[in-house]
Amino acid sequence: MTVFQIEYLAFAVVAAAMVAFVGFQLAPADPGGAVPPKRAWSWAGGGVVAVLVDLGMLQDLLGLHEGPPDAGRAGAVFIGVLCAGFCALFAYALDRDAERGPRWRTAAGTFTTAVGALDVVMHMVT
Repeated sequence: MTVFQIEYLAFAVVAAAMVAFVGFQLAPADPGGAVPPKRAWSWAGGGVVAVLVDLGMLQDLLGLHEGPPDAGRAGAVFIGVLCAGFCALFAYALDRDAERGPRWRTAAGTFTTAVGALDVVMHMVT
C-alpha cells in the first residue's frame, strides 16, 4: 500500500466514526421522547456502512488502487460527486413531512445511490 492509500483508509475510519456519532444523535425518538438504544445503535451502524460504501466507491472512481489519480479523472469525479450532493439536497427538500433524522437518512440513501450510478457510468465510459 502506498502512503496515499493508507491516509485515505485513515480518513475513512475517522469519517465513519464521525458519522456514527451523528447517526446516533439523529435516531428518532419514541412518542415519550426517549430513543431506544437499539434504534440509536442501528442508526449509527447504518451511517457507518453508508460512509464506507460511499468512500469505497469514491476510491474505485478515482482509481486509487492504481496509484494517484490523474487530474482529468479527478475533475470528472468531483463534478459527479457534486451532482450527487445536489440530488441528496433535493431529496432532503422533498421529504418535508418527515422528522429531521428520517430526512437525513433519505438524503444519505439518495447520495449513495447517485454515487453508485456515477460509478457505473464511469466504468462504462472509461
